[in-house]
Order: sequence, then structure tokens, then C-alpha cells
Amino acid sequence: MVGHPATAHAASSTELQAQLDAALVKVEDLRQQTSAAFDQLESLQGQVEDTKAQIAETESKIQETQAELTDARGTLAERVSANYKTGGVSFVEILLGSTSFEDFVSRIGYANRFAESDAEFIDRVKTLEAQLNESKGALELQQQQQEELVDQAQAKATQVQASQQEYEAYVDSLSAEVQEALKKEEEERRAEEQRKAEEAAAAAAAQQAAEASSSASSNGGGSPSSSGGSSAGSSSSGSASSGGSGSSSGGSGSSGSSSGSGSSSSGGSSSGSSAGYGSGISAVIAAAKSQLGVSYSYSGSAIANQEFDCSGLVWWAYQQGGYSIPRGQRMSNGRGNSMIGWVLDRGGWTTNQANLKAGDLMFWGSGVNSTTHVGMCIGNGQMIHSNYGGVEITSVYYSSGSFVGGGPIV
Repeated sequence: MVGHPATAHAASSTELQAQLDAALVKVEDLRQQTSAAFDQLESLQGQVEDTKAQIAETESKIQETQAELTDARGTLAERVSANYKTGGVSFVEILLGSTSFEDFVSRIGYANRFAESDAEFIDRVKTLEAQLNESKGALELQQQQQEELVDQAQAKATQVQASQQEYEAYVDSLSAEVQEALKKEEEERRAEEQRKAEEAAAAAAAQQAAEASSSASSNGGGSPSSSGGSSAGSSSSGSASSGGSGSSSGGSGSSGSSSGSGSSSSGGSSSGSSAGYGSGISAVIAAAKSQLGVSYSYSGSAIANQEFDCSGLVWWAYQQGGYSIPRGQRMSNGRGNSMIGWVLDRGGWTTNQANLKAGDLMFWGSGVNSTTHVGMCIGNGQMIHSNYGGVEITSVYYSSGSFVGGGPIV
């Protein structure tokens, strides 16, 4: 097994992400090693099958040769037996049976050649049989050696595959830790923002109370010389003035002082800054991250800070970055009215998660015409999506379903 580093306790998301990136590189290397090992195993197994076929063919030839040898030996035995029983053909019989000297020479030569031919044929068949048996022995030795190589290749492929699976499990655990760390850091950030907002609100309330107290004290100091009615009128007038000033400060009074008008403008700017994400892909990703932890929408809604379905989160995030893209992700909505259709037409489509860039959309399902899920790559081997557990960040190698492909949509 290939060992992997232990995850540090209380590591930051940046440290965990660095470990995850290194692990992803290792996983890809192990995947290539596994593929190469099984390719080699398949090749060796093919060689063994070829050798077995050659052995079978050689055995068939040996059987044919043995049959020919048996037939030749039988024929020769029959001739020898016939000659023995009849006494054979003597030199005198050939001489007396010849019509001329030339015929006599011819008959003697023919008899000799016939005997020699039988002997030569048997010798050739014997030689061929010996050669085939030798070839069979060599092939059987070759098969034995090849089968040993197959066993070694099988062991290697199994070991590398086990290492790959171990590292993939490690990557999955790291992805979960990165997600948990990001969630924790986001919660801490929000808590800190909430604390600062409460402190600011408390300070503003204290300042407002102090100003109100100072105003009341000032109005009370100018009233003794006036009659009770005048004093009441002055008090009423002061209250109205204070209310008008408050209205102007809120930005709704049209006749407020210049300082009141400035306060209204400042309030609008602050509101715009807190709700805005800028523009471009970085704004799209920032908007999506701002919804971490928001619930998944089973009804297909896209409501900020409340619930999103998978395509709703992507669509909403791109809207915040200033882009207008289709609301639905499925091709069934029409190529020109679906996220996947836009991505395919945009160019840059890839089926390798390692090639994805920040802002690229990622699709899962059984094919481009039947996708079931969409998420968005945010760089560094991570993606953000709205899954059944809500909006979360996970690895681009998220394995729920089959990855179809992805690419830029704008």
C-alpha cells in the first residue's frame, strides 16, 4: 500500500486544501499506474492464449504425423509379411521374367527404389515427429514462463489498484474536512460580522440617546421666560424639529438639512456595498459562497438566504455577477434555453475535471441529453453546488452519479 500523510488536527482550510491538492495529484498518478498495469496484464494474458493455440495446433500436427507413420509402418509390414510368405521375388525370378536385358535392369532398379522409398518416407515422418515434439516442448516452456509473468502482473495490478482506492478514500475524507473547515470559518466570519454590527448598533443607539438628551436639555433651558402655553408650544415645536431631523437623516425628508441629506446618501452606499459582489467570475463565485449552508430546494426554487435547487444556485450567482444565463440546466429545455446547451455552444467542453477552471459549470447524469445535476467549479480542485444537504463546497471529483462534462458558459 502507498502511505499518505496524516491530516493535521485543527488545520485551516488553506492547509487542508494544500493536502487535498497533493492527494489529487497522487490519485491521478495511481490511476495512470493502475491503467498501465492492467493493460500489461491484458497483453500478457493474450500472449498466453496465443501460445496455447500454437500448442494445440502443434499437437494436432503431431497426431497427423503419427497417423502417417503408423500407416507407412503398416504398409511396410504387409510387404515384408507377403514376401516372407511367398518367399519374395528372387533374383532368378526377375531374370527369367525379363524380356530383355534392359527390362531386367529396369525391374531390378524399380524394386530397389521401391524399398528405398519406403524407408526414406518412414525416416522423414520420424524426423518430423521429433521436430514437432521438440517444438511442443518449447511452447509448453514458453507458456509456463508467460503464466508466471501473468501472475506477477496480476499481483502488481491488484496492489496498485488497492493503493488507488486507498488514496481515493483519503481524498474523500480530505474533501469533507476542507468543506467542514470552510463552513466553520464562514460561521466564524458571520459571527464576527454580527458582533461588530451589534456593537455598531449599540454605539449608534447610545449616541442617539445622548443627542436626544442634549436636545431636550437645551430646549428646557430656553423655556423659563415663556408662558406655560408658549413653553408647551416650544416643546412641541422642538419635538417636531427633532422628528423632522430624524426623518431627514433616514433619507426620506425632502427639506432636511444638508447634513441630513448626506446621511441618507451614506446609508444607500453602505447598503449597496454590503449586498453587492462586484462583477465578473470572481463576483459569481463570491455570491455563490455567500449562500453556503442554505437549504436545498425540492420545489425548484432559487431564493437567496432561504433555498436553492442545483441550477437555481448557479443561475442566481451568475445574476449577481452581472450575467444573464438560462435558468434550467437540462437539454430538455432546448439547447438555446439550457445551461448545458450554452456550455456546449460556447466551446471549451471537457470530460476531465482536472481541465476545469473557476466559473466553469459541471454536469452529472447519463449523457448530455439527460443530465441530472449541475455545479460550478471554483478553482483549486473544488466546486460549489446545492445538493440534498444544502449549498456546500466539495471536490470536483464529487462522485454522486456519473460526471458528463463541463466548461465555461460565458
